[in-house]
Amino acid sequence: MEITNPKVFVSYCWTNPEHENFVIGLAEDLVSSGVDIIIDKWNLRDGQDSISFMESMINDKDIGKVLIISDKGYADKANNRAGGVGTEAQIISPEVYASATQTKFVVVTTEKDSQGHHYVPTFYKGRIFIDMTDLNNYTDGFEKVLRWVYDKPVYEKPEIGKKPSFLDSAPKTSLGTSSYYARAVDAIRGGKTTILGCFDEYLSTLVTNFERIRLEKDDAIPEDEAFLKNIEEFIPERNEFINLVSLVCRYNLGGDFSKRLHAFFQESLTYYYTPESVSSYRETDYDNYKFIISELYLYTIANYLKYERFDECAVLFEKYYIPLKARFGDNPLTSFTVINQDVAILDWRNRARKLGRRSLHADLIKERCHGVPVTFNEIHQADFLCYIKGLAVTDESYVFWYPLTLIYLNGHRAFEIFAKASEPSYFKRIQILLGGVSGAAFHSFITEVEKSEKVPRWGFERISPLRLSNAEEIAKSN
Repeated sequence: MEITNPKVFVSYCWTNPEHENFVIGLAEDLVSSGVDIIIDKWNLRDGQDSISFMESMINDKDIGKVLIISDKGYADKANNRAGGVGTEAQIISPEVYASATQTKFVVVTTEKDSQGHHYVPTFYKGRIFIDMTDLNNYTDGFEKVLRWVYDKPVYEKPEIGKKPSFLDSAPKTSLGTSSYYARAVDAIRGGKTTILGCFDEYLSTLVTNFERIRLEKDDAIPEDEAFLKNIEEFIPERNEFINLVSLVCRYNLGGDFSKRLHAFFQESLTYYYTPESVSSYRETDYDNYKFIISELYLYTIANYLKYERFDECAVLFEKYYIPLKARFGDNPLTSFTVINQDVAILDWRNRARKLGRRSLHADLIKERCHGVPVTFNEIHQADFLCYIKGLAVTDESYVFWYPLTLIYLNGHRAFEIFAKASEPSYFKRIQILLGGVSGAAFHSFITEVEKSEKVPRWGFERISPLRLSNAEEIAKSN
C-alpha cells in the first residue's frame, strides 16, 4: 500500500547560510510535492535535546526515509564523529550497513573537492548517491529525490515474457552483415577517417547477400506464409540498416553517404526482376524483395527528413538505372518511384483468405514500425513526400508512388516540414525537394493534384494533398 504523505527526516550540517538556504529550499519543494519533511529547523523546539531528537527521528518507525545532504562540512564531521552530525553518523552507520538492499537512506551531494570527487561520508561509500552539486540541474536532482521518496524508479523491470518462438525454429539465413554494421557504427561514433569505407563495405555486403533470402518454392508451406516468414526474419537486418542510416543523418556526414545509398537502392532493384539465368518463374517470386527494399527506402527518406538533411535527401530522388530485362522501353533510367511496386502476394492473401483488409501491405509496415528510431508519423511524412515528388518528376503512366501508409493517417494537419515551410527561410531549405519551384508554383501544382484522379482513396476516405502540404500558406509567404 502506497503512503500518501511519506515521512522523511533530513540530516544535514549547518555549514553556512547559503547551504542552509539550499536545504530549506529543497525541504519546502518536497513538502509542496506531498512529502512530510522532519527537519530540526521546523520540528526541534527550544529546550529540547538535539541529540535525543536526532536519535528518535532516525529510529522512528513512522519515518520511512532519511535524506542525508552532504557537503564538505557534513562529510568531515561524520568521518571525525564531531558534533551533532557525528552523533547522527554513529546512529546511521549500523543501519546503513545492516542490509545490502537498504533503501531507507540516501545521500544528496552538494559539493566536490578540487579533484572533482563528491563529499560523501565514509559510512556511505560505495552506495549510489544523488548529485545536486550543479544548481543548473536542480530539477533533475529534485526528480531523483522524489522518485526515491515515493519508490518510483525511472527504470523498472518488466514482467517476464514467454520464450520467443523463433528459438525453436530452424535457424534463419544469415546475411553476414553484423560485423560490418558494428565496424561502421564504431567508425561513425569515433569520428574515424574510415567512416565512408566502412559504410560502403556494409552496404555492399548487404546488397550482395540479398541473394541468400530468395523465396524458394516449398509445397509444404503456402506461398503467402513463406513470404511472411521471409520478411519477418529480415527484421534484425532491417533494424541494423535503419539505425545506421539514422546515425549518418544525425552526424550529418554529407552527400557522399546519400550517393552511396542511392547506389545501394539502384543495385537492389535487380532483385525485383528475373535473373538472366532463370527462364521459369512466378511474378510473386520477387515480392519479398519488393516489400523489403521499398520499406528500407521509406525509412531512409524518413530519417533524412527527421534530421532535416534536405540536400542529401534530394540525392535519393534522382533517376535510377534499371537492368535491360526489367525495362519498359529503351530508356535505362527511371524515376525513384520504381522502388515502390505492388506486392502481389499480399493482394492474393487478402482475397484468398477473405481478410477484408484495405491494404495488407500498409498493415505490415505499421505492425513492423518498432525497434527503430523512426515513428510511424515520420513514415507518414516520408510516404507523402514520395507521393507528391513522384507526381512531379515522372510522366510515366505505369509508375506511381502510392502512399499506402496514409490509410492510417489521423486528421489532415500539414506535415512538419511543410508546416515549417510557411517561413521563407525554411521554405528555401526544402525547395530542393520540390524541384526548386516557387511557393506559388508549388501551390498551383498541389491544387491540380487535389483535383486529379491520383489522390489516394480508400472507400469513402481520401487524403487532402492541399492541406497535408500546407501549400496555401506556403504560397502566401513565399
